[in-house]
Amino acid sequence: MDSLKAVCLISGGKDSLFSMLHCLANGHEVLALANLHPPLDNDGVEDMDSYMYQTVGHAVIPLYEKALELPLYRQQILGSAVNQSKSYGAAYGMAPDHADETESLVPLLRTVIAKHSDVNAVNTGAILSDYQRTRVESVAIRLGLTPLSYLWQWPNIPPHSQTSLLEDMNAVDQDARIIKVASGGLDDTFLWQNVADPHTIGRLERAAKRFGGSEDGAALGEGGEYETLAVAGPPPLWKGRIVVDEDGRRAVVGEAGSASVQVLTGRVQASPDTAGQPPDIRRPPLLEQRFQTILDDLEHNTNDRWIAARPSSDNERSEHPGPRNGAGTGATPIVPGHLLLSQLLGDGVTAADQTQSIMDQAAASLMASGHCLADVAYTSIFLRDMSDFAAINAVYGACFVHPNPPARVTIALAKVLPPEKHLMVSLTSIRVGAADKRKALHVQSRSYWAPANIGPYSQAISVPTGSEEDGAEGHLVFVSGQIPLVPTTMGLPTSSILGASDGFAYQAVLAQQHFERIGRAMQVKQWICAIAFIVAGSAEEAHARSSAARQAWAALHRSQQSDVETASEDADVDDSFDVWHVTHGSNKLPAYQSRLLDDRPARGVDPITAPPPLYVIQVDALPKGSSVEWVTYGLTTRHTAPDIPHLRNLLQVFRDHLVHG
Repeated sequence: MDSLKAVCLISGGKDSLFSMLHCLANGHEVLALANLHPPLDNDGVEDMDSYMYQTVGHAVIPLYEKALELPLYRQQILGSAVNQSKSYGAAYGMAPDHADETESLVPLLRTVIAKHSDVNAVNTGAILSDYQRTRVESVAIRLGLTPLSYLWQWPNIPPHSQTSLLEDMNAVDQDARIIKVASGGLDDTFLWQNVADPHTIGRLERAAKRFGGSEDGAALGEGGEYETLAVAGPPPLWKGRIVVDEDGRRAVVGEAGSASVQVLTGRVQASPDTAGQPPDIRRPPLLEQRFQTILDDLEHNTNDRWIAARPSSDNERSEHPGPRNGAGTGATPIVPGHLLLSQLLGDGVTAADQTQSIMDQAAASLMASGHCLADVAYTSIFLRDMSDFAAINAVYGACFVHPNPPARVTIALAKVLPPEKHLMVSLTSIRVGAADKRKALHVQSRSYWAPANIGPYSQAISVPTGSEEDGAEGHLVFVSGQIPLVPTTMGLPTSSILGASDGFAYQAVLAQQHFERIGRAMQVKQWICAIAFIVAGSAEEAHARSSAARQAWAALHRSQQSDVETASEDADVDDSFDVWHVTHGSNKLPAYQSRLLDDRPARGVDPITAPPPLYVIQVDALPKGSSVEWVTYGLTTRHTAPDIPHLRNLLQVFRDHLVHG
């Protein structure tokens, strides 16, 4: 496990302090605390209701320096929410007189870096808010810091409970008091209650069901229903307890039924025992139970060293392979606004030179067709040698500086390239009209959920198909190639993780879990097709690994069918919904729709009798030395799949490298 040295962003709330415990549990060191506060000359206003930052209770923040015995750095919040979209990039709100409040993080973190030159990570408590996460990531990446968000998607990873986070806080004796309520389901009787107390958790659950929804993060306060102030926690992180006596606080009634606690005075009471090891904090398993079952079944079917191969079907022997249901066959319309630039080759001697030549060609061709690089939704990069990847990536990444770059697949296979060519690139550009028509998932933080993107690509991009289902517009989802990285370390599984497991089977299932979690976050209701790129040392090994990938793909769809048959139908959810983005904190809480980003199969997926097509392709090498990379395409409706020229192009390029069986 690589050990990072982190600065922890704290608001005083439960999540930022609890995330710090996970930062330590994952082997990292906390060097400093950082906080943004309202202007000190803000006419005594206790809470400035920032879109981005919790400011209620900010007067208590200086006490954390003594309570945790860590240096604290603070910066005034400047500017306002100039850019209010879920995504964020460095170009937003940079004019001095119109600076976005997000940019206040830049001088704050630069101050920390100047004082602690070995800081290389920033830790936050983001749970479900893309709005907050993307902004912290934008600043962190610009400053060369690795973003850590260990609580990301916490309700949607095992044990799949909306209150598991609060229960985990209670298990390690973190005490965080509710200091603001701003929901019809909560009143002033919640004020100064310990949010992790079982009685309080029960009350929050009941309130969430009555006024928000049991699966939208309301019980965690993700929609601004309430805010908290952590006052105590386990040693050795906590060296003392923050004490606020009854006469040191007062209740303040706000607008629209809101109420808050104003802290007048507080102090730190030293803990008698601050030594010892960090608490045994619960961390989610790497494989959730459904995928562990798939892995167990694969290993049960192994025969000696390799998984037994099976005969290939007629479909797999097809001279012109293509997915069923129209995807890639031309049987149905292409997604509107679609443009494919296929098999681009560049001039120059080095890999970097050829990459620049290709990207220049692409930019010119896109412009000639009324497109631009910001319209590119999906790319595939084929390398002669994976050792060129870093040089190619630097040039490629400089071409995509907007917040949500294209989804991408990268492999190395020398035989598909002409002599003297280091790479070949294909790009799919799709003009979608209004900016909010294109959806993206671009998580750059390490977490327990799924791998952070390790380059200039998004985990997934979805674009309208031109069809509707139950009044909702359908989307085609391009998912970036997924390799079996451990999300918390961004490395391949080690022998300590694999144990006696067959290495390839474990890698295949772990990478499969990644694309499934990404698919659910993008509201995928059906997978159209998949490609499993594999690396193998012999024909025997290639056939065995092909068989393993096919068994895993079939098992995944059997488990989906089983869950769908036993699950009740839920109302459709809005795939663009972000609780924090809708509400922006206090006093702005409409009755909003549930946003379920679940790690169980999405309800509403059609039962199936056979899995969608899977094509297994043997290549020379994959990123990070992985043995498998899954490439998947999904739909957010149950309609027949549209034609995907990029998929047809991939299958044509690799037609001589398909592995049957």
